[in-house]
Amino acid sequence: MKIIHKLVCHLLIASMMLLPLGANAGMISTDEAVKSAQGLAKRDTVRDFIAREDVASELRAMGVSPAAAQARVAAMTQEEVNMLAGHIETMPAAGMAHAVVITLILAFVAFITYVIWKEREAAK
Repeated sequence: MKIIHKLVCHLLIASMMLLPLGANAGMISTDEAVKSAQGLAKRDTVRDFIAREDVASELRAMGVSPAAAQARVAAMTQEEVNMLAGHIETMPAAGMAHAVVITLILAFVAFITYVIWKEREAAK
């Protein structure tokens, strides 16, 4: 038993001497620190978007589980996250899209009504 302990100790000593154990800590610039913090914020934006109930239900309808979508976001590169976060931030609000469509329909109906009214006035 003593021989095994002695052999293990010798192997550990030899591995400590042969393998590098040095750690390298360096300074990072302010720009790098800010970029890192912004990258984390953008990744959180994408995660929060995927966690929304309406988005999760759409993902389920497409056959993607919300957990799998979260795993995909975690595996994305920072460039992909930045691109996707940019798309999320520039998307129109759903309520505004409906308002635009309703306004266009009302304008079309008003135009048709005006044309019909003018034709009746001209016929008199």
